[in-house]
Amino acid sequence: MSEQQGAVHGAVELRYRPVLRDYSAALGARNRVSAAGRRQRILGVAATGCAVVATSLSLARGTDVPVALLVALLFSGPLLLLSPRLMARQLFRFVGRQGEFRVRVEESGVSVDTDNSSAVVRWQAQPRYVETADLFVLLSDDKNATALTVIAKRGAQDRSDVDRLREIFDRHLTKA
Repeated sequence: MSEQQGAVHGAVELRYRPVLRDYSAALGARNRVSAAGRRQRILGVAATGCAVVATSLSLARGTDVPVALLVALLFSGPLLLLSPRLMARQLFRFVGRQGEFRVRVEESGVSVDTDNSSAVVRWQAQPRYVETADLFVLLSDDKNATALTVIAKRGAQDRSDVDRLREIFDRHLTKA
């Protein structure tokens, strides 16, 4: 189908190679809107806070701080911050091997073709989306947003295509 025909039918086509930061940003965005992400942040902050209080009390009493407590203090905060990046690295090991992504967004849903696979995502399967500076992230409606589709804005031919994508998503999806 020619570019002009795609515009007449309202479809938007993108082409890009995924990069690791796409998936770090997408998982970070998902964590901000999902129940699992909220739980992880709350537990991480609570664990770090408890470790800081326990360490402070031990130091105030002049007693030795348990090694396990020091380890928890040293690792809980950084692990909380690095978690989306570590998960993204694992996911990107698979995604990076897929080659170029060719994405077509139209009124019926999103189709993604890569050098190795094809997928069609209907709006009902992922009825929510989050927009970041560089991405649109489509999310499933389960409380943990288990399924996601990452669409990099840099794959659009021009800025008006990004606006058209936003219009299509706003018509069919709920902004999370």
